[in-house]
Order: sequence, then structure tokens, then C-alpha cells
Amino acid sequence: MENNTYISNLDSLNQKIEQMKKQGASNLHIVSDFDRTLTKNFHEGEKLPSAVSLIRSGGYLTKDYPEKAYALFDKYHPYEIDLSIPFEERSKKMTEWWEEHKKLFIASKMRKEIILDIVQKNTCIFREYANEVFDLLKEKDIPILIFSAGIGNIIEEFLKIKNKLTPNVYILSNTFVFNEDGNATGYEGPIIHVFNKSEAQLKDPKYTKIIEERKNIILLGDNIEDLQMVENIDKNLLITIGFLNSNTEENLEKYKEKFDIVITNDGSMKYVYDLVKEIIQN
Repeated sequence: MENNTYISNLDSLNQKIEQMKKQGASNLHIVSDFDRTLTKNFHEGEKLPSAVSLIRSGGYLTKDYPEKAYALFDKYHPYEIDLSIPFEERSKKMTEWWEEHKKLFIASKMRKEIILDIVQKNTCIFREYANEVFDLLKEKDIPILIFSAGIGNIIEEFLKIKNKLTPNVYILSNTFVFNEDGNATGYEGPIIHVFNKSEAQLKDPKYTKIIEERKNIILLGDNIEDLQMVENIDKNLLITIGFLNSNTEENLEKYKEKFDIVITNDGSMKYVYDLVKEIIQN
């Protein structure tokens, strides 16, 4: 095990692993955040930009878009980070933020080709061993649900480039709908933000059938709020893995309280790969 991997309670974790092994691959599915969980947080010492920042800085939209986007940030970001504000109010403000930003995207002429250009010029960088994890899940037909408060179209295109958008992969994110002229008209489903991720929001009957049959879950996330991705569903066994990308000394104990395993310093997914392989080896 890598020296940047921390296990909160080894006995408890081993018990869950043994039970998952007995119940096999047919009872397992993966739930994961995307940005800075499946992908890296830093590259060559620089923090990797978010999709929204690439759109904002790339000159893709109307000239007034960056100023208006920053104004929304200044208005709503304080609610995102102020823990003294009740959670319900913070969550409501995040929904308002994304609603306003969606309207701004549409008014600022978001188009389909912008998504393609961003992905081609700014390919996300998978964590080491992420490719191997995807290949293993595909080989064993284990579903992976990717939750993201980002832009679903960019995730889809990135996975296509990597040849990882396979039938066992499901994406729940803020995915633009484009009309025949290629202009964005809205999102496919309800807005997803950092405080309202919940597997129960997925309405695809194909996936809801899967989670009814597969009640053992490995959850991957880089924020403590990512734990709510499986909060409202019926589950048997749950192993949680948190990627702590920054402020390690300050946040490590807090993450260890919440996650079964914590991986620090932009570490690889080798532990995830080895864990899945161990569970499904029979």
C-alpha cells in the first residue's frame, strides 16, 4: 500500500471487504465523483482548471460573459464556503447559482462545438491506474455511476476520447441540450451541485434496476459532501474512499472520520484497482 494511503479502521474495513468478496461482483457497483477524483488535481505543479474556467478564459462566449460569471461567483461562492450558514440555505443558494449560470450560458451563446474544442485542446488527466480501473469494471460488467457538479458533455467527450464511455458507465451531471442549430437550450435534468448529489436523483430505469440488484457500493470522492451521493438509497455494504488533494495536515483527521480510506497528495487509484480486484477475484 502506498504511503499516502490512510485506513481509518482496518478491522472494520477488512470485515466489509470479506463480506463483499463472499457476495461477489454481481452485487457490486461503483459511485464516483469526476473532477479531482477520477482526474488529477495538479499537473506539473499547476492546479488543473475546471471546465467552467476553461470556457471563461477561452474567449468562447460573448465578451460580457466572463464579467457576469465572476459576478455570480462573488455573489454565491461565500455561501458555498461559509459553514456558519445552515446547510439547507447553502444548498438552495448553490441551486440558484447554477440556475443563473445556466441562463447566462444560454444568453452568452454556448454551442456544441465549444465543448468539442475544449476537450480536444484541454484533455483532462486521469489519475494513475484510473484506466485500469475502468477496464476492470468493463471486463467484469460492474456499473460505475459518475456524479459531477460540472458539465456532463465534457465528461462524455473526455471518456469517448479515452475509449472509456462503455455500456457500464452512467453519468449524472449538468449536461447541455443543444438544438438543431447547435445552440444550448438548457440541461437534460435537474441541476447537480456540490451539495445535492444523490444517487436517488437518477431516473434512468435501467440504472435504478441495477442499484436495486447491486447493494454493495464503493464510493469515490474528493469532498466530504460526496458521501451524500449514496445517502438516500438502500444499500448493504459501503466502502468509502476519499481523495484529499490539498491542505492535508489541516483536513486529514476530518477525512479519516468520514471515509474508510483516505488517499492524499493527488495519489493514484492503485488502491482502488487492487480493492476491486480483490473483491471480484472469485
